[in-house]
This record gives sequence, C-alpha cells and structure tokens, in this order.
Amino acid sequence: MIVTLGALAAGCGVNLIDNGWDRLGEPPPEAGSLTSDEDWPIGSRDSFVAGGAAIVLATICGIGLVPLSGSATLSYGFVAVTLGVLRRAPIVGADTLGWGLGELATLLALGPLAALVGFASQAGAGSSGAFLAGLPAGLIAAAVLFARHFTQRDADARWARMTPVVSLGEGQAHLALIALPGLAAGAVVIAARAGEYGPWASLAVVPLLAAALAAWRLPDSAVEADYALWERWALGCGAAALVAVVVALRIASPD
Repeated sequence: MIVTLGALAAGCGVNLIDNGWDRLGEPPPEAGSLTSDEDWPIGSRDSFVAGGAAIVLATICGIGLVPLSGSATLSYGFVAVTLGVLRRAPIVGADTLGWGLGELATLLALGPLAALVGFASQAGAGSSGAFLAGLPAGLIAAAVLFARHFTQRDADARWARMTPVVSLGEGQAHLALIALPGLAAGAVVIAARAGEYGPWASLAVVPLLAAALAAWRLPDSAVEADYALWERWALGCGAAALVAVVVALRIASPD
C-alpha cells in the first residue's frame, strides 16, 4: 500500500513539474481567449507547488519503507524522480540537451528503476533481473510520451529544446513514433520468451501494435490535434499492455 501510494504521488508530482517547466515563461491567457468548454491551464507556479508537495509525500512514503525493507527503495525512487523532474528542465534538461536523452530518461525512470523500487520494497535490494524485467515497461512509457514532442512545440521552441522533431525533422521523428511501440512489443515478446513475464504477456503485443498502426496512419500533414488524439489512443494502448503484463505476472507467480 505504501509503495503504491508513493508511486502514484511521485508520478503525479513529476507530471505536474513537467507542466510547470512547459508553462514557465508563458504569457498568461488573455481574457476571453478561452471558451467555457476549455480547461484553464495550470500556471507554472501552481504546478511547481503541487508537484513539489506530491514528491514530498512520495519521499515520506519512501522513508516509511526504510525500517521495513532498507534504503534501496528510497535510493532507486530518488534517482527515478530526479530523472523525471529534470527531463524537461531548461538548460540542463534531458529533452533540452537532445541526443535522445529525454527518451532514455523516460525509459529508465518508468521502466528499470520503477521495477527496482517494487522489487527492493519486497527483497530489500535490487537485482539485475528486476532491472531487465523493467525494460519493456520503460519502452512502453517512452513510446507513449514521445508524442509530447509534437504537441508541446511552443514550449520546446521557447526553451530551445533539441527534441527529435528539431534534430531529426518531423518526417524522421514520425518514423520514430511508429517504431517505438513496435520496439516495446518486441521487448515484451523477448521478456515473455525468457520467462520474465510468463507466456500470457505476449497478449500485450496487440495494443502496442495497434498504437504503431495508428501512428503509421497519421497523415503527412498531421497537425497538433492529430498527434494529441494519437497520444490519448497510445495512452490507452500502453495502459492495456501494462495490464496484460501485470496479469501475466500474477498468473505465472500467483504467490
């Protein structure tokens, strides 16, 4: 229960701080520029305050686990949250520096490091098996979040982020959008064949390939709204894939 609460708090905190980085320096909306059907954007200050509070709660949960399972859970969680918080930061952020560092940070934070947190909370220490078992989940997360490079272009331009869209061009970045769910599907199959997830985990391939197909069907003239729609579709596909993996793990290891 403590691990679940801490993970949810950390995830919410990182997402809020991501929003804070993107909203930082953005001019406030003019009066009447938003309709009643639109959500009012959360300002950078509110995002940082709420995100910081959520991360403090996650830290408290981690500290509470130390007497039960040692400090490894807290250490792995700290590294994961740090990667998430700095991913879209100006100047030193992984997305700002480019070279695919943003995708690598997402893969590590939401894949191997998240798996190590869960494993260490039970075993008291991490393991190479837990690290490798987390890689497919990290690829799924990186595939889903890749769409932000197409939907957050104004913020990326404001902070001169070297995103794949900027460094590779939209055409090549679109190919990466198609390829990442396919890579995630391949990683799940490999993990299932290796006995890490159990044979039923291969069902996760179906929603991941659906996400890849939806990305392939995006028109060459796709606009931000098209990518935002794909992002929502991919989020559902990614969630379905992760559920399939979790259910497969429960079937393979009922205890």
